Amino acid sequence: MTKQRISSKVVRARSLAIYELEELISYIRTIDPELEPDQAITLTAYILDKLPEIFQENPTLLDQIKDMAANMKFKRSVHNMTNGNSNSN
Repeated sequence: MTKQRISSKVVRARSLAIYELEELISYIRTIDPELEPDQAITLTAYILDKLPEIFQENPTLLDQIKDMAANMKFKRSVHNMTNGNSNSN
């Protein structure tokens, strides 16, 4: 198994995702404050597992996600062009 270097951008993105996951767990506990921490985490995992179905059943939400992804890619391409960087990573 080869070790791959993880970019600082990926590390920051993962940190943000972990932070937001913890916020979601905290939010779940506000819905039912009697949940134990492990129960709130398990419920959050269930919600995450169901997200693709939720997106498919809500075309407006799916379109918003697609728009956000397109905007991120556009900003990346503009950044790469202005910095003379042809690397798409």
